[in-house]
Amino acid sequence: MSGPLAHLRVVEASTVMPGAMAAMLLADHGADVVKVEPLGGTFFAHDLTRKGWDRGKRSVEFDIAAEPEKLRGLLKGADIIIHSLSDAEAGALGLDAASLERDFPSLVSCALTAYSRNTPLAGRPYGESLAAARLGTMVDKGSSHRPGPMYLGHPALHYGQAFLATISALAAVRARRSIGTGQEVEASLLDAFLAQSPMNHWWQEDGISYIKKGDSGALDRFGNVRLVTGMFECGDGKFLQVHTGSGGFKPAFDILGFGDRIQAVKGPEMAVPLTEDEYQIARVEIFDAFRKKSRAEWIELFQAADVAALPVLEPGEILLDEQVEFAKMRIALPDKDFGTIHQAAPAIRFADTPCATPKPAPEIGADNDALADLSRRTAPTFPKVRDIDRPLEGVRVVDFSSFFAVGFGGRLLNDLGADVIKVETPGGDQMRPLPDVFDAANRGKRDVVLDLKTPEGLEAARRLVATADVVTHNLRPGKADKLGIGFEALKAINPKLIYLYLPGYGSRGPKSLLKSFAPLVSGWVGLLYETGGKGNTPNRSAFGNEDYNNGFLAAVAVMMALENRDQKGGAAEYVECPQLHSSLWTTSEHFLDADMKPVYGLRADAEQQGFNALDRIYRTKDGWVCVSCRADDRFAALARAIGRPDLVERYPTVRDRDGADAELRALLDGWFAARGKEEAFATLDAAGAPAEIVCETLWIDDALWFDWLLDSNRVIENFQSMYGHVREYGLFNQLSRTPGRAAGPAPRLGEHTRALLAEVGYGDAEIDDLLARRIAIQPADVTGRIASKVNA
Repeated sequence: MSGPLAHLRVVEASTVMPGAMAAMLLADHGADVVKVEPLGGTFFAHDLTRKGWDRGKRSVEFDIAAEPEKLRGLLKGADIIIHSLSDAEAGALGLDAASLERDFPSLVSCALTAYSRNTPLAGRPYGESLAAARLGTMVDKGSSHRPGPMYLGHPALHYGQAFLATISALAAVRARRSIGTGQEVEASLLDAFLAQSPMNHWWQEDGISYIKKGDSGALDRFGNVRLVTGMFECGDGKFLQVHTGSGGFKPAFDILGFGDRIQAVKGPEMAVPLTEDEYQIARVEIFDAFRKKSRAEWIELFQAADVAALPVLEPGEILLDEQVEFAKMRIALPDKDFGTIHQAAPAIRFADTPCATPKPAPEIGADNDALADLSRRTAPTFPKVRDIDRPLEGVRVVDFSSFFAVGFGGRLLNDLGADVIKVETPGGDQMRPLPDVFDAANRGKRDVVLDLKTPEGLEAARRLVATADVVTHNLRPGKADKLGIGFEALKAINPKLIYLYLPGYGSRGPKSLLKSFAPLVSGWVGLLYETGGKGNTPNRSAFGNEDYNNGFLAAVAVMMALENRDQKGGAAEYVECPQLHSSLWTTSEHFLDADMKPVYGLRADAEQQGFNALDRIYRTKDGWVCVSCRADDRFAALARAIGRPDLVERYPTVRDRDGADAELRALLDGWFAARGKEEAFATLDAAGAPAEIVCETLWIDDALWFDWLLDSNRVIENFQSMYGHVREYGLFNQLSRTPGRAAGPAPRLGEHTRALLAEVGYGDAEIDDLLARRIAIQPADVTGRIASKVNA
């Protein structure tokens, strides 16, 4: 084994997809993952997704309820177990909290649940589509092809849950080095949804937001904000996406032929609202303008003018891109069905502890004969060093990034106890004009303003770095070195530093200098075609965003690097995780065949209603109902509920049911069409067939006022933020012994400059001098509202 987690053993005993995803992420980066599979495998064990999600693992096959001693034998040597057991099932296996503490004191137990144990929704059945239906996610992004709610198409909640599981489990692994024991952690679909929502959903007393309420994929969603980010059809019928952030608005419209009607703005463009005529151009006339040239012509023009633009591709096509080739992010694996398949390589690059190419996914039970040997490992023990309240207590992160993705990763680390210091230039992060977005990424941090282009400002930054465990940034390739904050320069002053670089495309390569913004990379790697449905043009938007995903993976990378450093004695390391890489990882279900043709691991139907007949939303007389009934027991319950118990004998296996998908879909279409949504749901629910009524309102906005979310720290309230009274989404990670805590608003520009300079040894007179010369900035008043003109 190689990679930063090569010393860890993970037992994957989950029967839900995010368990496979999380274990894959750990296996990709060196962990020894033993997949415990039920007899015959889970309901999705024979899907094409296995080729991605189960690569690099071992597989043993047995019934854990009938042979619990086999599972317990594996747990004696495990660092982490990932499972989807109910509390009752876990208790019967001796995996309840008391038994874990007694029998496996070093073990981190990660439970994957639907809505978390400490919520009123805890009793509802598990299912990504069920959660998306109940929580209103199916109306968050509207369909380009029909009215009404839309099946997600891309498994964004599953990937989000896998990220949270990985972050929480590795945080608990780090905590045990202090407290001496493992603990229970939990990751839920609910938290995965909340974690992918704060950018677009908050409450502010005056209703300020950069985006309009309602369908966040709507064509005019940015209203009067001087920003365009969306999908456009070009003259050749192909699609692209463009993003005008970071000074690209005026240049983009110059290229599109509107230069004489669009004003030039000094300073951050988004701080100046559109005029009436500019609104007409940016929200109406722009679509006809794009039809005047081919996609290739537009992309060449935009990229030459430093405006972010990328093609919208089908899943898998990205693996043929020149940047992917350059970075060696495409790997070839032997495959029994296709001869050879081509997948994306492990997402995070560690300079000194590189990850090996994963082995192909194993057959179910491929390692049964090795079970006895696997059970001989003894888990490491850790002496108690100190009590800590949060798992990252004592970790300091100095962040030189701007915009959302890297900042969001730091916000996750901050909630888990890290001291995250945001370093800004005198002009400030270009995202500051967007209050809800800026707050979502930077809440709870400390902020210092330094002019790094001066020797004195650079020296102050270097003093901060000397006290840090981690440095993060997303500056254009080469810029950090020019500023004096490149890896080699900072390693010289801090030989234990973890240096995490998160560019758009990579530090080198043919696309490395291009701008990268969400949601362009998501469309580039295939999400819009996934969501669009089989045979359709791409959907204009998708639930699932590379900014969140890169932030999640940034937090994972920091956890891995800290664990690797502690295990190996503390040497500095350069780590790289571009947005391209995290976006490739969150499409791991797709691949290329031996002829380099895309193969969809999952694909929504043409109606945008589901992946198949048994995981789908159905239209009733007065709304929609979702079912998630692929597994044997769920299908049997569904068959009973609709009065067709004979279907169980006719289609006894998942493969049988997949082969009869059209017949089952027609049968269920008719059954639902004859009923109202309440009647249909009540009938299914009473029979134990997992179902939910599709919520057709934005639950996510209403939920900001639910007491149970406030009480569990998932929602936080600030009365004295720089935007006044706000409510926003808070903690997403759940740990039993060292829980996280979300608190505090985003910092004002330079709010903590004086305090931070004092911490690294500057005296009052020195600080006064730096402030007087504007090398450092500290606001005169850090209370009260600031002016904000940005409102969609």
